[in-house]
Amino acid sequence: MAMTQSTQPAGAQVGPLLFASATGTIPAGSTTTILEVPTLGLKNIGVEVVVGVNNLDAFVVSAQFHPDGEFVTLYSAIDATPTESPLIIAASGTLASLAVGTGWFLMDVRGIYKVRVGASGTVADTTTITARCSGSR
Repeated sequence: MAMTQSTQPAGAQVGPLLFASATGTIPAGSTTTILEVPTLGLKNIGVEVVVGVNNLDAFVVSAQFHPDGEFVTLYSAIDATPTESPLIIAASGTLASLAVGTGWFLMDVRGIYKVRVGASGTVADTTTITARCSGSR
């Protein structure tokens, strides 16, 4: 797996406070971290995932509530009608089976220290992926 990530604070008092992006390839068969975002002080984040080659067969969102704590899985699947929790505000579709193209979700991150997004490519394939995130108060 070769993911490269950059994260930077940005913006002013009002507006985006964080931008993060990562790009690379992920293997099939196991979930690989594609993005890890510090969310302390943010209200919401928007995450865009662009799959370039092959499809996804897993999409996991985890959270860390304290710097010394472990990441816990919040969602092992996100779909377009996020009824499983009020933390997911909206989503473009079922991200765990995202085909080549773009998917996204918006999430309330109040009370969360970091959010980690993981994904896996389809079996016997290597998937290219780009993930981007913006956070705001």
